[in-house]
Amino acid sequence: MSGRLAGYAVEIERYLRGGSSVKREDLDDDESLTGARREASEFQAMKSYERTGGGGGLGQGQAGSAVGSGSNAPRSSPGGTGVAGSPVSSRAPSTAAASSPKAASAPIMVYGATLAGFRPEEEEEDWKRRGGGRGGGGGRPSGTRRAARVAYQARAVAARAGYAAGAQPAVFKVMPNPPSTKKAAARLLNYIGKREDEKGEKHDIEIFDEDGQVLATGGARKAFLETFCETFEPPLENTNFIEVRFELAGEVTGAALNEALNKAFGSKPFIYAQDGQTVQVYAHTDERAGPLARVLAGGRENSRSKALDKIEARLSEAMGAAGVVAKADVTAAVSREPKAKYFLQKFIRTHSQVRFANGEPVPRAKNPTKAAASVYEQWRPQFSGRERRNAYHLLFSAKAGTDANAVMAAARAVLEERAPGYKFVLAHHKDTKHVHIHAMVQARSADGERLKFYKPDLAAWRETFAEKARENGIAMVATRRMDHAMTRPFTKEHAGAYSRAQSDPRYQVSARTIERVEAKRQRRLDGQSLVVNGDAIAAAWQKTVTTMRTAGIVGQALTAAESIGSNFLRFRRDRAGDGQPGPAAESGADQSGQKSFLSHPGMRELNALIGDLNMAQTPLEMRRQMARVNQALDNMRETLPPAHQGQFEQYSEEVNDKMHDRLARLQFERQQQRRGGGGGEPIPEREARGRDLPTRDDSRQPEQPRTGTEQEKVGAKQKDANKQKARQSEEQDRKTQRSNDNDYER
Repeated sequence: MSGRLAGYAVEIERYLRGGSSVKREDLDDDESLTGARREASEFQAMKSYERTGGGGGLGQGQAGSAVGSGSNAPRSSPGGTGVAGSPVSSRAPSTAAASSPKAASAPIMVYGATLAGFRPEEEEEDWKRRGGGRGGGGGRPSGTRRAARVAYQARAVAARAGYAAGAQPAVFKVMPNPPSTKKAAARLLNYIGKREDEKGEKHDIEIFDEDGQVLATGGARKAFLETFCETFEPPLENTNFIEVRFELAGEVTGAALNEALNKAFGSKPFIYAQDGQTVQVYAHTDERAGPLARVLAGGRENSRSKALDKIEARLSEAMGAAGVVAKADVTAAVSREPKAKYFLQKFIRTHSQVRFANGEPVPRAKNPTKAAASVYEQWRPQFSGRERRNAYHLLFSAKAGTDANAVMAAARAVLEERAPGYKFVLAHHKDTKHVHIHAMVQARSADGERLKFYKPDLAAWRETFAEKARENGIAMVATRRMDHAMTRPFTKEHAGAYSRAQSDPRYQVSARTIERVEAKRQRRLDGQSLVVNGDAIAAAWQKTVTTMRTAGIVGQALTAAESIGSNFLRFRRDRAGDGQPGPAAESGADQSGQKSFLSHPGMRELNALIGDLNMAQTPLEMRRQMARVNQALDNMRETLPPAHQGQFEQYSEEVNDKMHDRLARLQFERQQQRRGGGGGEPIPEREARGRDLPTRDDSRQPEQPRTGTEQEKVGAKQKDANKQKARQSEEQDRKTQRSNDNDYER
């Protein structure tokens, strides 16, 4: 071990064991417990979690009596994007310890020592063992890719070590409903800059701009807002149109048809023409017509997008509800005004007896172009616009007792590094238990560059926040939720619905929402994550322990890391059936109580390959990684029993959906770079799926052809499943009201 690492080890040992210069009250009350006692108590708590089926939160109730109580129980902020708290380990500092400079410096030194002691050659061997060199042109990764992967792995290992030593997790959130107009920005600035006092009266608080100047007066804030909104862009006019053909099942009167079409298209302007049992409609729509046009041009059979199927099912269902049985078929889609006018003119010229939505005939002029232009101008006031994202509302948070000035300095440093050239304001809200630093930042700089907040961007911002916090003396690390198998975070909508249901018994909320909120607030383990990723999580903590030993770290930090890893291993073995069997209804078993595909030996390799997808930086790298994942899926499919094939196919489809979403984002970013970069509007994930994505060869074709009856049954069953999935997806979107990356979660 080098002299530098040895010095780290000596200093860490002095702080962790409590040298003569460290006061005993500054250390955790749990420090007097031996490693064996802590390991036994934590394992007992995890066994209690299994017996209750996840119903009791660790650190509370009977589990809390074993792990510890009071300030020693780990605390996590309910509703923070990227919050990672560990109920498995009781190594969480008390409020007093978190605010102590000496206590805070120990986890920082553990982080630094572990980062310095990381061995990339071991990760290279592990990469090869997991098949990192397989696939078309995979071979040995390039120097840039390897350096990026090693840096990512080193930071992840060091973050786990720092957390085991008592560091708090970094909490960074992008709040929903960002300001898109000057009026909305003014409301947000007023919210950031005003707080209520003890009497409930609002008063101005300090707001700092990007230059560090205090906006103390109303005039200063108004002047800042004028310059802040200079980069705001007007809303985009919706010029999306579709052409739909309806095949009627029987005779329908003109009045009934007109009423049914108005029910189907709502308030959207449209024209239509009937020819026997066929009805042609040209209508305005809120759907993005560009992706629909690409699907129609390339053929539905060559696309994975289900957008057209959803539109047709919705229109047919609406017509049926109005008493007209008809099958809808989208035949064309246009997204630009010149093409929209051309298709409108073509529709008027081609069809006879064209009618408006109110049933009145469209005047047929000698010049169809002028007639189409007149109709288009009549429609224009009804076109809805799409707001551009002009600003973001950000939140940096730290545990209660953390130095607020240090958090403010860290937040400013993050914005200066991650958003250079963007105007922003910062303010500290002191009326909350935790330290909350709110920020409003431009979405587009004066140079036209746009900020993006996809999932990788959120992770990068969170890592930068932890880094700047450590530079300001705060023991903070950027851990991941999966490092501790924590339950999923909940959104602002979930929290609001839950709170309203608690105060008003007349308000009904789903059991799923209640479970999600309570599971996060009670810091429960996620049983499904343990079953699916338990081996990978345990291996990550084992790697952390090995690296800490290499760096010479001893004492309570190492004991805590060892305890977490061993407990995950034991809990994983029990869930897999080597120990006491868990409940039959758990995520790793099917309804009959038998083990599902999640307990397959190939899941470990598959999870490792899925985890490596985040390292892909180009579409080509992503396609190669996708090929490896699909190969692993095919290998598992061949060895699974027939009873598990149905669940596995659904899981495989979800994995491929996520992979194609990420591939679409990489393709979009590459296109932006080729065009000069950054000036375009980031695309949501659901829009990314409509892009030109590579098709996958289906290796699951049946060996024997099905009969006509069997094909009809399979087709009907698949159609019902697609409808159900579409309804669930739309219902979830309405409930959560998520924006472009689904990650503006609490």
